[in-house]
Amino acid sequence: PPPTTCDASTMAVVKLFGQGEVTVVSQPAYSSTNNDSNGDKIIGTLVTLTMNRGENLFNNELVTLLHSALDAVQTVEHPKALIVTGGDTKFFSNGLDLTALQQEGSASTSSSSSSHMVTNVWRFLARLLVLDCHTIAAINGHAFGAGLFLALACDARIMRTQRGYLNWPEVNLGMRLGKGFAELTKAKVGSNEIWRHGVLGGQRYTSRQAVDCGLVDQDCAVEQLPTVAQRASVAWLQRQAKLANFDPQTFAQMKMELYTDAYRALSQATLHDAPHSRL
Repeated sequence: PPPTTCDASTMAVVKLFGQGEVTVVSQPAYSSTNNDSNGDKIIGTLVTLTMNRGENLFNNELVTLLHSALDAVQTVEHPKALIVTGGDTKFFSNGLDLTALQQEGSASTSSSSSSHMVTNVWRFLARLLVLDCHTIAAINGHAFGAGLFLALACDARIMRTQRGYLNWPEVNLGMRLGKGFAELTKAKVGSNEIWRHGVLGGQRYTSRQAVDCGLVDQDCAVEQLPTVAQRASVAWLQRQAKLANFDPQTFAQMKMELYTDAYRALSQATLHDAPHSRL
């Protein structure tokens, strides 16, 4: 089990993965919009998953830590909401670890294993995409490539202002999207204009541009980002509490029904599937 600490003053439970490279913090969610304990009712649990690996490049090591962290998230009792964020003010995630990807390809003796790292990323995103609670990406900095796909796998997105871009870098790198990333984009981005300019044109989006085109739901100053994300999560838990019969398993199944092609691609596809293939 991961090292665990508890802050008696805030009732927060902190679990560390790796050397604290990924953390999961669980704390009570109060009915107050200030999320404090001034006599307000506890309506659920706020869970925050934080990546603390600098640029938070996606490689096999990070994916393993994220799977372990998500296992911990799934042990938290309902009702709950999850916030995914980065630990500094520059990077949410700068995408795939291209050095590790090249090394894996060079060391591989079979074509099927050379894409192992990318499919590992897809399998994690498949889990996050259909998680049985509401999820918010609190985008604290640059979200390029796999970092952007991490945000898209969440139900909602809040982005810091002033620093940080959202970007599909594949066209600039001469890389295909691959079925997993392509289907996730189609599931979460309904704008042909973004497909043309963002995916096929490599445009970088500021927080304001991302809000205007619907890539993110709102933006705020980086100092306010944790609070704004928590308030949005509390608002969701308040709505959920008013539902007659919310069922987490059914909630996850509804996500599978909405994002069927993305879920199937992320959970089953490999980089060697033809661009025109259907799963």
